[in-house]
Amino acid sequence: MLQKKHGLLKRINALPKGYIIAHPTLTNPEKFVSDYGSKVADVVEKYDGQFLVRGGNVSYREGDPTDLNVVVEFPSIEKAMDCINSPEYKAIEAGRKENMTGMFIVVEGV
Repeated sequence: MLQKKHGLLKRINALPKGYIIAHPTLTNPEKFVSDYGSKVADVVEKYDGQFLVRGGNVSYREGDPTDLNVVVEFPSIEKAMDCINSPEYKAIEAGRKENMTGMFIVVEGV
């Protein structure tokens, strides 16, 4: 439910959303795409996730550039964890881990 307070809409009585955020450097782009990238969207969708960022134009201000930038939103952190702990995700996870380096995190939103 949303409540208006001081001119701002504020979410009340709702679970914080969960996010998967990744900034990978691909070590084997072809294998990453075939073994993981081409399959992960179906798994994410099954757990009510949606891609907010998947590639796109990036303007780096600090830090080292990566090959890909990904933000996936879930209704809750529990749903995000259910997704990455699911048998469907475990079946493709090696395609990510074996073909990239870099950050992959699950974080709770506000």
